[in-house]
Amino acid sequence: MAGQLFTAGLFVLTGAIAQAASPYDYVIVGSGPGGAPLAANLARAGYPTLLLEAGDDLGNNKNYSEMVNFNLAANDEKSRWDFFVKHSSDEEREAKYEHTTWRKPDGSFYVGLDPPEGSERLGIYYPRSATLGGCAMHNGGVCNLPSDDDWNAIAESTGDDTWLAKNMRQYFERIETAQYLPAGTPGHGYSGYLNVTISDPGFMQQSSDVQQIARSIIGVVGGDVTRDINAPDPDRDNSTGVFGLASHADLNGHRVGTNTYVRSTLDDPAKFPLTVQLQSLVTKVLFAEDAEEPTAIGVEVLRGQSLYKADPRHSGAKGKVEQVFANKEVIIAGGAFNSPQILKLSGIGPAEELKKFDIPIVKDLPGVGEKLADNYEGGVLALASRPLNGSSGPFAVLLKTPTARKNRNIYGWCKSFSFEGFWPGFPTEYGPSEYECAFVHMNPRSQAGYVHLRSNDPQEPPEINFNFFEHGEDEDLTEMLDAAKIFRKAITAVGEPIGPFNEKHPCPGVNQNCTDAAQKQFLKLQTYSHHATSTCGIGPAEDKLAVLDSKFRVHGVKNLRVVDASAFPFVPGAFPVCPVFMLSEKATDDILKDAKAASDS
Repeated sequence: MAGQLFTAGLFVLTGAIAQAASPYDYVIVGSGPGGAPLAANLARAGYPTLLLEAGDDLGNNKNYSEMVNFNLAANDEKSRWDFFVKHSSDEEREAKYEHTTWRKPDGSFYVGLDPPEGSERLGIYYPRSATLGGCAMHNGGVCNLPSDDDWNAIAESTGDDTWLAKNMRQYFERIETAQYLPAGTPGHGYSGYLNVTISDPGFMQQSSDVQQIARSIIGVVGGDVTRDINAPDPDRDNSTGVFGLASHADLNGHRVGTNTYVRSTLDDPAKFPLTVQLQSLVTKVLFAEDAEEPTAIGVEVLRGQSLYKADPRHSGAKGKVEQVFANKEVIIAGGAFNSPQILKLSGIGPAEELKKFDIPIVKDLPGVGEKLADNYEGGVLALASRPLNGSSGPFAVLLKTPTARKNRNIYGWCKSFSFEGFWPGFPTEYGPSEYECAFVHMNPRSQAGYVHLRSNDPQEPPEINFNFFEHGEDEDLTEMLDAAKIFRKAITAVGEPIGPFNEKHPCPGVNQNCTDAAQKQFLKLQTYSHHATSTCGIGPAEDKLAVLDSKFRVHGVKNLRVVDASAFPFVPGAFPVCPVFMLSEKATDDILKDAKAASDS
């Protein structure tokens, strides 16, 4: 059936789509934490809004709806877009990445350094989620606010004080329903669409091995598993130790945010004018032919399932080409990889790159696809001397290592688990004795990555290179090493009979005395990441690499904005998902203000 309506305004596309009878004021491309809440907000404000998503709706699939299943979600071919990236341009260094992914002659994956003969090297696996709700449907759900300095830096660079941290807090309060704090606790919200909870702290009241390890970690770094990690304390950005790990899930462990907010908007008796069209791969933005300045009027769409070649189910189908138009604006929210790809295919980007692929230049913007950023991730993973009894959710550990520049610089999360990055079929389970403190190194000194076109084919994924450690290598590795040493000390402080621990990395063995250089080398070669940002960064017009102004508008182009993680000029804090939810809320205010001004004029 070509346009089955299974809930108000939501179409499942299995072929050609039924054309909407009424025009849309806004067309939004991508349903992640930037696009989905924005579409719902604009519709709730009374503006007919179309939300386009390349994937399907998997909101009722427990791999996605239950936060505990996030590893299953990230491995599920029903939503996966398999990107393969580089960490550098040094082929010798790339060849040492232990979880390099290869395509075997039979079409299956091999992960490691000794592939079967005839295998094709694909690179470093970086899965994205193509489903209604985007990557907020396969992530670990960590909801951690960035430092005040991260917000204030945007205000300073743009001269727009609405980005100041003291103003941005309102957006978090607006979207949040805090379920782990007494109602009325300052700095939090209690009626928003985003439930926020922390891992159950009850395990600390029950004698077990995991409780003893947690106590030993607290003994070394301080803190408590119920501390509010998002409290608006004056010294928050330098407050360290153990905290409750906040996530965008409800008290039953159900994932909330993008998908649930869109669905509640569609199901609302008020019949808000929101239409969601799935299996819709946007290929480019359309522009008015007679405008003096480039003016977005709509998008071109390929209709069909699994059309993007990063989709493991892609069969070579081309899809049906259609055009969709917007009365007011087009808003791109495809994420840090796909938003710059869409802009470039539309003729917005570095002129030389566009010429290379015979793409007519609409606007020469050298920064599109540049300054790709991500935090570095690592961890101390070790095996106890016996199977660990007891269980717990993860708790957070914030550190400020000795050489940190200003604010705390490490976000860790600890529990009995194994996490060493991403590859097809991840993670490797080491059995019931495993324990890890994984960590994110925040605000790395290097931001030299890029997203470049491979061709002018909108179905082909771009070339992605993060260029990790291009700048400030030793400083960042020193901070990561110091974090590893602190976590090692904290875990092993539990002593016998749980210890001694047989560490897997970054210093393998029992009570080993690895050199700093050896551990730094491991951290450099095996660093992983999953929080790409900044490929369409906000900045002043005089900054040649800035793509957007402070209101998310593409420089030099009318009626076109980008609202997703690519808009941040650098990675906001440890995990960008809640900052992007806030970004979406801010964009809502900016767009509605412009719409009101236009109607009043």
